[in-house]
Amino acid sequence: MIFITTQWIPYNKTDEWFKAFQEVQGKFPPYIKKWQTFAAPDKNRGIKGYNIIFVEKGKADEAAIEVSKLFTPFWKIEGFSMKTEMVMGMRDAVKVLGKSL
Repeated sequence: MIFITTQWIPYNKTDEWFKAFQEVQGKFPPYIKKWQTFAAPDKNRGIKGYNIIFVEKGKADEAAIEVSKLFTPFWKIEGFSMKTEMVMGMRDAVKVLGKSL
């Protein structure tokens, strides 16, 4: 399973964001296989961040809870917002169509 989170943080709240980031950095459970973070400016919304989180097969429920917990410190920052999506790799996506790669 793969989770993609998208967050927005106002430009004037980057110091608070960095403090929260340091609080959770590296506190991933072993079933999170890989976590990549990217960021870009997003006009008037501030900094837009993306996290691509690769989860061990069969651990999606546990990961959804843990990922939510890891983002809790950021919710204290005024203007912070985020969304989380579960996505599939192409190999799994074509299975939905009854096909295989």
